[in-house]
Amino acid sequence: MIKRAASFHNESDNLNLIVDGNTPGIVVDSIEGIYAFQGEVLTSPYSQSNGDKYKNSRMRKRNIVVRGKIFDDFWTNRQLIYRVFRIGTVGRFGYVEPDRSNRYSDYYVESVTIDQDPYRGQFQISLICPDPYFYDEANESIDLASWDSDFTFEHNFLASGEVLGHKETSMIDEILNLNGVDGIGVKIILTANGDVVNPYVYLNETGEQIKIGTPLKPYTVTSAKRIEIETETGKKNIVEIANGETQRINEFLDPTSAFFQLGVGTNTIGYNAESGAANLNVRIEYKMRYLGV
Repeated sequence: MIKRAASFHNESDNLNLIVDGNTPGIVVDSIEGIYAFQGEVLTSPYSQSNGDKYKNSRMRKRNIVVRGKIFDDFWTNRQLIYRVFRIGTVGRFGYVEPDRSNRYSDYYVESVTIDQDPYRGQFQISLICPDPYFYDEANESIDLASWDSDFTFEHNFLASGEVLGHKETSMIDEILNLNGVDGIGVKIILTANGDVVNPYVYLNETGEQIKIGTPLKPYTVTSAKRIEIETETGKKNIVEIANGETQRINEFLDPTSAFFQLGVGTNTIGYNAESGAANLNVRIEYKMRYLGV
């Protein structure tokens, strides 16, 4: 038997319920909707031929159904379920099995049913996840170019001088996605040690690139700036952070740019600039997503 733990966090009210087999007074018998997914295949009929023409496919919302029993302190635990699964609140469902990382999906409460007979104590909770995917708790990242420290405490400074840090540069790296899910957005973070004019980051497999600055409207990344590029669907944006202020700079986006996302398989990401590429530091952050836990 697989030992598992499920957690439910009411983010609106900051309430938690963790069910792992040792939860006082509550046991979960089944959790449906976490090992499967439901898609939708869109087609259109041919006007003068048999069958349909394939258009595209999409994932439908996920419905997680939790069934269990209150076996002790019926009134207190019933009220706990009502509070944790309050209608109109956003929640986060987490699931973990031994030797596996915790995965989560955000949900809204659809319904709660609790048997009025305290001797039976059966309950059923229906949760709707508009985003049907599961995600790892922690972000993953790669550094295409960054500075590594060569300085540690305690430290004896040498009169002759010494190197306190060095730059690790690859200008191209790979992200392997074996989860069967296309369209994983990334956050691209650009910083610089000197002026960088019209930098761009590209996805080699598709030929797509995101370029900031054009010949008619150039853009320079300086050491005082931090550029963040989001490519997640619904969050696509470019912002500049400087002197404690954040502002959008989408007007500098080259018109040939595309907010590329990770596809299934190997994703080879590189960067360059019209000038000053050696001064550029590039970090790619992403969160893997899954069709099931």
